[in-house]
Amino acid sequence: MSTRLKQEVWALDRCCGCGACVAACSKGVLYAAGQHPLLEERQKALGLSYYKLDTCSICEKFCELSCPRLVDWMPLEPRSMVSARSAGVVHSGAPNDVIQALLVAARSADLIDGVVMLDMNPFTLKPVARVVTTVDEIVSSVGMQYLWAPVLSALNEAIFELGLTKLAVVGSPCVAEGARRFVNTEHARLWPYQQAIRLTIASFCTGIYMPEMVTELLERGKGIARQQIRGLITSLTDGTLTVSLWDGTQCTIPLTEVEPFTRKGCGSCDDYLGGSADIAVGAVGALPGFSTLITRTSAGEIFVQNARRHGLLETIGQVDAAALRAAKEEKDRRARAQAFDAFRILMLDALSDPAKRAQVRKQMVNLYGAAQAPAKREECNVSCCGC
Repeated sequence: MSTRLKQEVWALDRCCGCGACVAACSKGVLYAAGQHPLLEERQKALGLSYYKLDTCSICEKFCELSCPRLVDWMPLEPRSMVSARSAGVVHSGAPNDVIQALLVAARSADLIDGVVMLDMNPFTLKPVARVVTTVDEIVSSVGMQYLWAPVLSALNEAIFELGLTKLAVVGSPCVAEGARRFVNTEHARLWPYQQAIRLTIASFCTGIYMPEMVTELLERGKGIARQQIRGLITSLTDGTLTVSLWDGTQCTIPLTEVEPFTRKGCGSCDDYLGGSADIAVGAVGALPGFSTLITRTSAGEIFVQNARRHGLLETIGQVDAAALRAAKEEKDRRARAQAFDAFRILMLDALSDPAKRAQVRKQMVNLYGAAQAPAKREECNVSCCGC
């Protein structure tokens, strides 16, 4: 197990839960659970005695090479920003429907042979990392509902079990960052992931919620039975979570009530607009009845053009840039949170490396400002009383 992963990600609650390290673990001893993955303990029997195996001593640390939290990301520059909605049989501007139109068109044109995605069981509302391979499976998927599941952990099923070679990966911005680490890898053992990932799509995201939110907040707190729930939609502009029910009604909940169920790692995430994805989709900034669609790579442009050509996507070159800028302002607060995380790591290193103590002092000044010298007390003629 990578010491960096433990100290710089897990111990500081910075894990985004993307599942990249679970997929990349060559020993298969990591598994997704709660706020960060856990290490499976294995034993070997020698006669009547059992010995705990040290599975990570001799390892190339693929978990470290795949973790998106161990690198600093620069967002990819947008190539185009448009308002988009699905066309064809269903006309809808909902982000999930726009993403579904892109995937259906891509599968129909054989640009992809499968999708690794965050989905939800419509009966239990349990979030799942799912691999779909047909148009029917894409259409029947519920889509991203901002409930956490380790999406990239399903890559091994897609690549090594199903033999898929042209994958689209769909999820939150941190999932796109994890996929970007695979795409940028220089290690030959990780090339199967690099070669299989053809497209990444991210939904605009304020945070991913732990599945317990459905039970504790919606069912117990609001009295909404899970079988009544059709979908969940978060709105940063309104500061609300909208719960759509199967009877056509909606329940609106302030995000302040939902925030206690947010993954801890989301607090240090500075990517709201999917800056690492080929395509990012969200409601902010779009015309009424549309979603904003941001294309950042040539691959993204090809998939958007393909969906237009199939008549499954309608786009209008108008977006509210000011609204997108306002949404990105949250990035500044989270970027400062990341700076404090880095400072904590530096202080830990300085305990064993005196050479880094000067860096600690310098970083402390950057974060907190220079220490002010105490004001000089004015002279007085009264005998000092120690005031």
